[in-house]
Amino acid sequence: MVVRYSFLIIFFVSVLACKKEGKDGLQSLIKIEELTATASCPAGGILVKSGIDDNRNGVLDVNEVDNSQPVCNGQSSTLDKQIILPINFSANVSNLQPVIGGELIKFNKQNYTGVDSIILVGNPYVGKSINTAKVELYNLTDDIIIPSSLLSTNKLYNERNFIETGNLYTSLPNKEINLGIRLQTSLDGEFAASGSCFLILYRN
Repeated sequence: MVVRYSFLIIFFVSVLACKKEGKDGLQSLIKIEELTATASCPAGGILVKSGIDDNRNGVLDVNEVDNSQPVCNGQSSTLDKQIILPINFSANVSNLQPVIGGELIKFNKQNYTGVDSIILVGNPYVGKSINTAKVELYNLTDDIIIPSSLLSTNKLYNERNFIETGNLYTSLPNKEINLGIRLQTSLDGEFAASGSCFLILYRN
């Protein structure tokens, strides 16, 4: 399902998602959590939390959350500056054979007028910090990895946070494709996992 949200929320997320340094070099961080169906979001959605990384650990801790904004599935506007496309994925692996799953069908970047930036956001994690979890955007249609889409981390489950790629716009082909997620562990026999990922599209 395509998730879009209004200009005010877009502005709110866009400013904080940049991880800009503020006073004394502290960074603004965001944390995205899946939101189950509620009265205000009947189809579910995501909860965007934001705040300043006061202890400089690169994680938005509970006591650092300054703002919390739900983004409901089903909201839409042709004027949206930012569009979130969920790639539903949940998998784990403990050998060197990658796991490929999730599916965003019939994706074509050319269908989104004005979009000039696309990033992948995910929150992989590992069972032991000696290991590294690797997540990549995968072109299911052509059976190839999308270049420059690697997300890697050695964070444990209770330390995990959403991380993002750089701009993938030029890495994505100029045609309709099906997209998925490729998960891999760095060390044979060590656990790595990931939940749902998101493509975030930005209009200029």
